[in-house]
Amino acid sequence: MTELQAPWARLPVLVRAIAGALVVTAVSLSVAGANTLTGFFSGGRFSGELRAYYFQRDYGARNVVNADAFAVAGLFNYQTQEFLNGFSLGASYFTANALGTHNADPARIDTTLSGVANSINALGQAYLQYRGHGALVRVGDQLVSTPWAWSSDSRVLPATYEALYGAMTPVQGLTFKALRILRYKSRTANSYFQDNNYYPPTWHGDAAYGGLGNLPLNAPGTAGTLAFGADYTVGGVKATTWYYDFYDFGRLVYAQVDANLPTALAVKPFAGVQAVREWGGSNVFEKTGTKLFGQPGLGVSAFAVGGILGVRFDDASLSAAYDRLQPEGAGALGGGALISPYTESFATDPLYTTSMIRGLVELGPGSSWKFTASKTALHKRLALTASFATYHTTFNGNVSETYFDVIYKPPGWIKGLSLRNRLEISNGHVNPGGGYFIYNRVMLAYAF
Repeated sequence: MTELQAPWARLPVLVRAIAGALVVTAVSLSVAGANTLTGFFSGGRFSGELRAYYFQRDYGARNVVNADAFAVAGLFNYQTQEFLNGFSLGASYFTANALGTHNADPARIDTTLSGVANSINALGQAYLQYRGHGALVRVGDQLVSTPWAWSSDSRVLPATYEALYGAMTPVQGLTFKALRILRYKSRTANSYFQDNNYYPPTWHGDAAYGGLGNLPLNAPGTAGTLAFGADYTVGGVKATTWYYDFYDFGRLVYAQVDANLPTALAVKPFAGVQAVREWGGSNVFEKTGTKLFGQPGLGVSAFAVGGILGVRFDDASLSAAYDRLQPEGAGALGGGALISPYTESFATDPLYTTSMIRGLVELGPGSSWKFTASKTALHKRLALTASFATYHTTFNGNVSETYFDVIYKPPGWIKGLSLRNRLEISNGHVNPGGGYFIYNRVMLAYAF
């Protein structure tokens, strides 16, 4: 893509050059008392996480084979001490290995966990950061945290981005943010590419399994994303708004307000509202003749609204949420589908009613309800969640999702260890073979 040829295409090279110059300068000036290169790096911070996940897919249709996958992983992070009044360097090494447990039949592998290869090894993060005077600026390969582009960290490795990110907090409670994504590394890839979850998993040598992947192999790459956002918190109210320009796909505006309602009672009510508007003309789907939900479209046009109402009491909560994605007329891609390049098929978008397996982004225009109950116990070491969601959609019919989640964090010397089991039972014709779909995820992790 010519859009990335200058200066953006040279961003990684520029980051390394600038970072190298700053390190040399910092060491020579003995910043923060680091008199040697060894002293400089020994003053940094090392952290990480070890994971062992087992995922199992059971299908009710006789003509669809069940699938599973096991993998262990390590996420190792290092950030130097600050130098030159606020600068630091950070890097993360990600590695995952199936330990030879993949089934010989590719159809029986849950490729969303760690792909089809036995191992993944990647430099997940490599960035230069500045923090000071109410500002944070980070440039390079990094984890990103915004509503419609983030790590989607529900597999052994998270998604990361080659990007420029900045945040400024001029006054307490108000933060402005900006993001420019250049390339994307999916959860199962070992490098960065000019693609997203709509591209096929083998596009230009990528190994991006788990996305929708319905674009053809000859689809042109994308120039990435430009986004601006703001968060405002006052009292028990938090508001966020974002604008995304998903180059070659569409433009999206998102707003959400959540509030804890004041009361002197033991029962604490909360409520929230959200809205999404997306539009756009010529896009990669139109250029390649690719349909979405079986519907052709010349441009993107989507509008969604939602709300949530609930109560909290005695370390427990109950809530009911509703979202509606308005069907659009002829000419709208997917009949009014929300185009979400970095959450599609991951079910990690911010809509209130999105479930573990899917939501309205994955199902298309329609309406949805989600009822959730949660409870913590044992001094918050045990967390229990159950939910039921129902979707009534234009192109995928009626779907229901029943979800259970158990998290236990042992006390004492094994602090940092967590054991989690996520289970969802899906019913609807959208499932492979049209039968039920039971998805169980066992997740063991140790953070240090």
